[in-house]
Amino acid sequence: MTRIAFVHPRLGMLAVVAALLVAAACGGDSSGSAGGVVEPSSGVERALPVADAPIDDLVSGFTDGGLDLMRTQPVGENLVFSPLSIGHALLMARGAADDATAAAIDEALALPVGMAAHDAWNALDAQLAASNGTAVAIDETATPIVTVSDRLWPSTTAAPDQDWVDLMASHHGADVETIDVSDPEGSRERINSWVSEQTNDLIPELLPAGFIDGSTVLVLTDTVYFKAQWRTIFGKYGTIEGPFTRLDGTTVEMTYLVDLEQPGPRGVGDGFVGAEVPYLGDDYAMLIIVPDEGRFDDVRSRLSSDFLAEIDGVFTTGPYELRMPEWETTTAIDFLGWLTERGIAPGAFPGIGPGVFLDGAVHGADIAVDEIGTEAAAATGLGFATSGPPEPELLVAADRPFLYLVRHVDTGAVLFAGQVTDPRG
Repeated sequence: MTRIAFVHPRLGMLAVVAALLVAAACGGDSSGSAGGVVEPSSGVERALPVADAPIDDLVSGFTDGGLDLMRTQPVGENLVFSPLSIGHALLMARGAADDATAAAIDEALALPVGMAAHDAWNALDAQLAASNGTAVAIDETATPIVTVSDRLWPSTTAAPDQDWVDLMASHHGADVETIDVSDPEGSRERINSWVSEQTNDLIPELLPAGFIDGSTVLVLTDTVYFKAQWRTIFGKYGTIEGPFTRLDGTTVEMTYLVDLEQPGPRGVGDGFVGAEVPYLGDDYAMLIIVPDEGRFDDVRSRLSSDFLAEIDGVFTTGPYELRMPEWETTTAIDFLGWLTERGIAPGAFPGIGPGVFLDGAVHGADIAVDEIGTEAAAATGLGFATSGPPEPELLVAADRPFLYLVRHVDTGAVLFAGQVTDPRG
């Protein structure tokens, strides 16, 4: 079976791993010529962002596609995943797809047509890169960081279309390193080592044993690394103990982080209360949505880019009290069925090789949230102001199952989304 994999990383505080497996049809010749077929695109420079690239359309498409996938996942389990990761992987795959498969990807993600989608990603990626290191954190390792890294790993006998390889370089920043699939374990270890390097050792082994074999034609890795500190870290008001009510009505005692001076928007909507908690530098924020008792399924089912726009429209600023547990979640998703239902799988990807089709799709993600905002819990004893807080007008208490999204403020791009039905996992 010939495979091509699309892989996503771990984010300092949040980590994502996504993989798409593409197999060659039985009897199809995907071997290409021997050795040195794929040029590394070393002479292809990254394209300058197009000023009027349809970033909004790309972002809403990624968001809606990802949240559509979310609705296929179990309601009662903790979840984290990346709409940005899945959308980007499929966009890159679209560049190698035939017309019918590309149209199915476009429809599933409502992508801009043709090159406009790649232009939009290139412009969005530039904006994400521009946010790096824009604020000085208490712990310099918590300075906001968002990096995207991509690499094509063709076998030494593969012959993907050079135009596709160059497009991956010019608009997605992907470079090339060949692998010798006659040594599948060595190739797997090399790719895992690269992913580990790009993700600060947070994903030491992305590809499992047996993932690469002698028929593998290409692996495509795409890593995203995110790390940020809350703009206002928790600690000034200590913590409180209280119950967390699960979906089935049972409770578990939790320690809640408390803050009475959060600066972000907050408000009440139809069936929920919520708040947007900004990270240092204000380029990113976590939107927390706490559905009313008995409304979790309803609110979850309504998640979409339009719904998020409604939330942004009703939220206002003002004093409120935020109570939030710390949590960690790891998720693995097989979304081949979702792709099949939307006509993307099996599909056809002649830009990779003759007879190549989509044969599997998995996505994994990992998140750790604490009082600082990053996985590394440190520096909670800070110099606090002595003035008293304003009287809260609203209580946002994540003491029952809630939803969350990490968004890029300027573009609205949803890097991560998920749900917490039990903070203790």
